[in-house]
Amino acid sequence: MRMGSTLIPSLSSPDRGPDQPHLSQRTARTSSSSQGCLRIPDGNARNRPAGRERVDVQFARARRPLIGAAVCLSVLVSTACTTTVHGGTGAPSSSAPASPSASYPPMNAASLVGKFPVTQPQRIVYPVPDGAPDPEQNYGELYLPANPALQQNPSGGPLSARTTIQLPAQIPVVVLLHGGGWRTPSAAGSMSEMARSLVSHGVAVWNVEYRRIGAGGGYPVTLTDTAAAIDFLQTVKAQYAPNLDLNDVVVAGHSAGGQLAVWASARSMLTPGAMGSVPAVTPAAVVSMGGVLDMRRAVADGNVNTRLFLGLPDEFPQQFAVADPIQNINPKVPVTCFNGTADRIVRPAGCEAFVAALRSKGGRGETVLLPGAGHNIYLPSQSQNRYWPVVQKAILGYVDEFRPRG
Repeated sequence: MRMGSTLIPSLSSPDRGPDQPHLSQRTARTSSSSQGCLRIPDGNARNRPAGRERVDVQFARARRPLIGAAVCLSVLVSTACTTTVHGGTGAPSSSAPASPSASYPPMNAASLVGKFPVTQPQRIVYPVPDGAPDPEQNYGELYLPANPALQQNPSGGPLSARTTIQLPAQIPVVVLLHGGGWRTPSAAGSMSEMARSLVSHGVAVWNVEYRRIGAGGGYPVTLTDTAAAIDFLQTVKAQYAPNLDLNDVVVAGHSAGGQLAVWASARSMLTPGAMGSVPAVTPAAVVSMGGVLDMRRAVADGNVNTRLFLGLPDEFPQQFAVADPIQNINPKVPVTCFNGTADRIVRPAGCEAFVAALRSKGGRGETVLLPGAGHNIYLPSQSQNRYWPVVQKAILGYVDEFRPRG
């Protein structure tokens, strides 16, 4: 479905480096011909002559807005609305009705912290199909939220003035898959900041470690480890956390982990009998952060790690047929792909090509291009003026979308 578009604030500033954006209240004009793209204008546009507005960031919106709220001076997302810039007015798309907008919180440290305490993670070893698991590599870290203790009135009132916030009976799950080019020494610990940030908002996190090139992994072991770890959530629910909602599982991955996340969402599309082709747990949605989603293109772009993982496409076409997300698309699972415009490790073209392929099959996909951003820009500790709040909002938006109602 073709949708209208809106503009969200600029993420660049003339007095900051290209990887140090800030929020601006400037917006740009909606174009009814944008085919569902949400655009962010360059922060230096005010210095350009009229008619030369540069657009650096696009959201290809293909799903309903995230958690609804009124439009505010933070990041705006909607399926059809009208905004203005420099006195101009944009018209909403005539092909889609207007709907409520959602707003992102200001990008500051306080916006990252939710209302729920985070328990200490529990490391749990998962079984693998090719023998005994390596306890140093085949494990997940289970992070759970806790109901907060009664809080004293923040205004300093007596202890009797308290409020409580209760977790729902069923807790959604976010699976995190780290990057690192499918190689050691990158490990699951690199995602612990993200895990704690997400859990504070009332979701469980399953932070997965897997075998990598140089430590018994590589093709196909890294793929089968990923499949086994996600399927093991059934056992985690049965033995460790019975309130997990396995119908509301969102998988998010960075770089190589983005490839693994999208691959995991399409396991049912693999040739029958292929490894991992019968998933026990299927993600409801996927968020990729600089993920390698068109692996043949990545090799052509000179991505050495993709070549180490799969070889050359002409020499190992079957391996690419199994592992390459763009060759295995599940239109039932929506995917949001984030990519920095200055990312030279995983270029944005692969993300855009994947989303185009997904949408051509009737799936819901969106591309989010982050202006001036490189490859490793997602850690919450880097996020006071950076991008993690936007990514987290996308993840939690999917969580909310698939949460049971009533």
